[in-house]
Amino acid sequence: MNGVDWNDVRARYGELVPFVADRNDLDYVFGEMAGEIGSGHTYVSPSADTAGKRIEGGLLGADIEPDDSGYYRIAKIFPGENWHEDYRSPLTEPGIDVRAGDLVLAVDGVSTKGVDNFYRLLENKADRTVTLLVNARPSPAGAREERVKPVRSEQNLRYLDWVAGRRAAVEKASGGRIGYIHLPNTAIEGNRELFKAFYPQTGKDALIVDDRYNGGGFIPDRMIELLDRPFLNSWVRRGLEPVTTPSFVSAGPKVCLINPQAGSGGDAFPSYFRKLGMGPLIGTTTWGGLIGIAGTPSLSDGGSISAPSFRFLTTEGRWAVENEGVKPDEEVVDTPEALAAGRDPSLERAIEYLKGELAKNPPRKRVIPPAPGSPAAPR
Repeated sequence: MNGVDWNDVRARYGELVPFVADRNDLDYVFGEMAGEIGSGHTYVSPSADTAGKRIEGGLLGADIEPDDSGYYRIAKIFPGENWHEDYRSPLTEPGIDVRAGDLVLAVDGVSTKGVDNFYRLLENKADRTVTLLVNARPSPAGAREERVKPVRSEQNLRYLDWVAGRRAAVEKASGGRIGYIHLPNTAIEGNRELFKAFYPQTGKDALIVDDRYNGGGFIPDRMIELLDRPFLNSWVRRGLEPVTTPSFVSAGPKVCLINPQAGSGGDAFPSYFRKLGMGPLIGTTTWGGLIGIAGTPSLSDGGSISAPSFRFLTTEGRWAVENEGVKPDEEVVDTPEALAAGRDPSLERAIEYLKGELAKNPPRKRVIPPAPGSPAAPR
């Protein structure tokens, strides 16, 4: 409770109860009360029946721009990963013939020409099949109809595109020597992205692990173990390339990128990264929320107030991270103007640092000595 007299808090905020007009007002009072504890992971969630009615707009997983012809042009299509629904990109599914640069002339028979807002034509059409009239030129002549199922959100598709852009920038700047992994959280998605990106990049000489914008989740000890596993030995078979134990290992220098939008498990990950001496932390101080929650009971109407119940303690016996965050070894601020200009200062500094480390300590080439008993073997 951080020394807070909870009965006193109840009495003080209880004076506001006569003025509460609806559940939203009550949530505001709950939030102010919970804030008195000064703890992370203290959340107020409304009941489902207090939310306003949503009309789900459909989205095509693409950047749509007005065209000089009066129609709308598909400027960019986000690839997605169509083998799981949360990352489905409608215009890339099998049997659909739509390309970047094509014009959408109509949606379900309604012309897009002169429409003030393209997405008005997709209102309430998420997850429902719609018919797009598409052509490479601004004319119905030769146009084709494509039946697609819009998604409710493009966030995951745009996230994958952002990661691909970061990875491509690292690949280009390092000549392919440095790998890049982004961890969106330390829950299901973060572990999936780690496994997806780690194994194909273990042949890189160095690695950037991007913890920025990490939404937390589980305690990331297994994630750290995968990245920090040591190279133990090689196995040599005649006529074949040596294999290692573990089979996949990233033994080169590493950097972890952090910022204030990384919290909870996103705080724990860089804390463990530093604890194990895996490399420097570059960026800005993390959120600072390591009093965790588990098993919060709901209120009678289905809403909830989370009650933090376990706190981070170092091996030296010090309370840490909560309300402090994890500070970088080198502060680099990703300023809005730099990001708007397409730059990524933290990432650029990480590349520069690792290139310097590789220059100072080039990776040792694996040398296979002559086989025992051969004429070339030492005696």
